[in-house]
Amino acid sequence: MLLALTGTDGVGKSTVTRAFVAALNTRGYRARTVDRWDIVADSRYPAARFLSHDIRDIRTCIADMPGTSRLLFLIWSMAMALEGAREEPGEIVVVDGYWMKHAASEIAYGLDPEWVEALVAGVPTADLTVRLGLDLATAWQRKQGDLVPYECGMDPACTEDSFLTHQRSISDHLDRWTERNHWPTLDSTRPVPRIVAELVGLVEQVEHDRHQLPSGESRA
Repeated sequence: MLLALTGTDGVGKSTVTRAFVAALNTRGYRARTVDRWDIVADSRYPAARFLSHDIRDIRTCIADMPGTSRLLFLIWSMAMALEGAREEPGEIVVVDGYWMKHAASEIAYGLDPEWVEALVAGVPTADLTVRLGLDLATAWQRKQGDLVPYECGMDPACTEDSFLTHQRSISDHLDRWTERNHWPTLDSTRPVPRIVAELVGLVEQVEHDRHQLPSGESRA
């Protein structure tokens, strides 16, 4: 199973992902995370050996790219990471963010939505995508001391107004995809253990639904 957690910046995706994977393994599942930066300095990804080992420098270069090049690189790196870490039977792979937040961000920066959606259609479809919801004022508070211009409409000062404006645009695009694709949404203002418990319940529901399918039929 491939599971994606998405949401705006500051929603708590990384914190929830770590706790969720730990909880799944405690319950007897075989779960792990895959991250786009796994491709750096890892022998499983020989085609990525040209990348600098300094991930901070890579991220700085990405922020300087034009939007089209930036999204192409981000989608390529995520696709590479998944290609080199294919799920074993019965394994759950959890991706923090996957393509959704970056795609929404680049649309907010001006890329054509139809082109973006055509691009991301080429990567593996998650068996379950969960939207983490949080009001943007709280997200701003959570991000204090950890802000970068990319999250703030490229405002080098990273002001509250620039953060909220850019994140509101991202949220609007995520809202549309969430409604269209029927992604479940979880309130991330609640304690992490409660969020994790709901995520485990969603995984169990997907597993149950799979077992109910007639022989030879697959989920859409």
